[in-house]
Amino acid sequence: MAVIGIDLGTTNSLCVTYRNNKVELIPNAFNEYLTPSAVWIKDDEVIVGKIARQRLVSDPAHTASLFKRAMGTNKLYELDNKKFTPSQLSSFVVNN
Repeated sequence: MAVIGIDLGTTNSLCVTYRNNKVELIPNAFNEYLTPSAVWIKDDEVIVGKIARQRLVSDPAHTASLFKRAMGTNKLYELDNKKFTPSQLSSFVVNN
């Protein structure tokens, strides 16, 4: 049986699997192990990770980061005229 571990970090996140007494890092869509914990949403398009982090500078109105700090609170992030909880934004990162 395989077990999956997720490190949802404030700055970066990563996933690992444990099976057959071995731990293996799981790469993201860019074949990298660390995924920046940033989300960009516009026109129903969702971009996560490195590109989203770059858009913090060029398009901050559609980008969120550091949302892990608000987990367990009522804080909402508005991106593309829609509101998201920190848990929803975190799910985008994990599903990447």
